[in-house]
Amino acid sequence: MDISGVVVACRPEHMETLTASLAELPWADLHFSTPVGRMVVTIEAADHHQSMDRLTAIRRLPRVLRADLAKYRAEATEE
Repeated sequence: MDISGVVVACRPEHMETLTASLAELPWADLHFSTPVGRMVVTIEAADHHQSMDRLTAIRRLPRVLRADLAKYRAEATEE
């Protein structure tokens, strides 16, 4: 499993809408937000391809100004 830390930015007046949109994504967790429109989100994925697809999905959400990968970790899986 891969875990990515993402910093998401939006205009402050769109925080509530974007928070609701992120809550609908079962693979994303919002951990922290500021009143000026910054959020820290983690993404869980099976591999790096899926991680990047999910980051792209966040970037395409309405009201997102930017979403930047801040940290990426690939965890070994036992088979």
